[in-house]
Amino acid sequence: MKTQILPYIFLCIFTYSLQAQDHQYKANLPFGSERVGNYFNPTPSGFKPDHMVVPAKRNMFNPSNSIWKWDTIMCYNIASGDNPFQRVSRTYNSFGEQLTLLFERRQGSLAWENYAREADTYDSAGNWVGQLQEIWQNNAWVNFQKQEFVYNTNGDGVDWKRMMWDSTAWDNGWHYSWHFDANGLNDTAMYQAGQDSLWLNNWLAIPAYDGNGYLTSALIYTWLNNHWEVSSRDTSTNNSNGKPLTYLTQNWVNSSWVNTSFNTYSWDTAGNQLSYLYQLWQNNAWENMFSNYYTYDAGGNMVMEIDQCWMSGAWVNCHRVLYNYDTSINLLSETSQDWVNAAWRHAYTQQYTYDSWGNSLTGKIMNWFNGWQPYDGGLPVFANHQIDGSVDLTEVYRYTAVIDSIMVFTEPGPSQGQISLYPNPAHSVVYVSWRGASTEQNGSLIMYDLRGQIVLTKQMVNETTGIDVSGLNPGVYFVRFSDNRMTRVLKFVKN
Repeated sequence: MKTQILPYIFLCIFTYSLQAQDHQYKANLPFGSERVGNYFNPTPSGFKPDHMVVPAKRNMFNPSNSIWKWDTIMCYNIASGDNPFQRVSRTYNSFGEQLTLLFERRQGSLAWENYAREADTYDSAGNWVGQLQEIWQNNAWVNFQKQEFVYNTNGDGVDWKRMMWDSTAWDNGWHYSWHFDANGLNDTAMYQAGQDSLWLNNWLAIPAYDGNGYLTSALIYTWLNNHWEVSSRDTSTNNSNGKPLTYLTQNWVNSSWVNTSFNTYSWDTAGNQLSYLYQLWQNNAWENMFSNYYTYDAGGNMVMEIDQCWMSGAWVNCHRVLYNYDTSINLLSETSQDWVNAAWRHAYTQQYTYDSWGNSLTGKIMNWFNGWQPYDGGLPVFANHQIDGSVDLTEVYRYTAVIDSIMVFTEPGPSQGQISLYPNPAHSVVYVSWRGASTEQNGSLIMYDLRGQIVLTKQMVNETTGIDVSGLNPGVYFVRFSDNRMTRVLKFVKN
């Protein structure tokens, strides 16, 4: 099997992996959490994965909501100045799930050139079942990596494979598999490493639960000499809400359990994590290593995280992060500071702007050097007030998200009416035809510009209604029609 060497340029693109707030979950691999280009190896040398993870059930389609979706993101770095060096574009299916993700790059004002792309597939239940990643080489798309997912009848992820392209064939990368008992609890988890076309056993985890279905322990076996041998044990305690209070790891050495690490957590009554303590077992005693503390505003948004290190028998400030939000709970800025010479000193800051639905319009990152200076770093993109898990931009100073369409999730049903818009483009008057209008049912119409700002609203009763658009600036708008049976959005061009 040839060694896979990741091109440096490919590390500068693609996906953000969702991470849970709890520290015990930061290093694990929940089912289907990775998208393109997150090259985190689940079992690198010297790293023991968190075996307490249970793959989450997929629940992707929410037919009762509507949400804006970005189509294009223009990326800038320090060298490119005001000319974008990278363009990221995305397409969707009718349920708003990502179908394709394309990265293009250019030098200066030259034409855009293909760079990398991803294609995703789903089954009829909306489960993410496949992903193909390709890179552009010698004027052709070349396979790079693919993933495959399998689900049981309850929608639980039971199989996850990743394969890498080795010039002429797919080499197995790694393979996770899970089994669930009759109560829907994961009772077995297994990891296998790839070797050419083979899957080689690596570790096996057997979880245990309390009466509430919360994970309390996992016994880990390692494949040695063609059989499973017990190697380690993870044990946790939880509060009444299932939040972890303690998390202990131990290794099986000379027929006895030897402590390895110990994690302690605290939470407020709203379920927000207040603190985290990490300790190592050294010289037959627990030794402090580092701790984290968190504070929140009245709405439960984290406003500060302080990291402390244990040095010379005392806790010393190391790092902190300050978060600032607007009234719509959008993250406006995230500022990192280091503890230097007994004072906090700026390190980095990220700043964002949003449309009315909490979707990113702009983002930028800067570092502190006698003032805030542009910096090429990593930036997330936000959708509906939360991080968009399908893309993470790296080596980028700033970006601009272009919202060129709106995705609407609607309840299926043959009784839904039809809505049409004409003429399109239009200069002075546009007509909206609503098949299904009746005296018992009214509809509402809202028109938005590309920034998501409302420019016109109208109640509809008649089957056809004319709308005066002569006062609108030329450009692209979206007309969102809703009644008690459906929601439809149409693109309208004012010329």
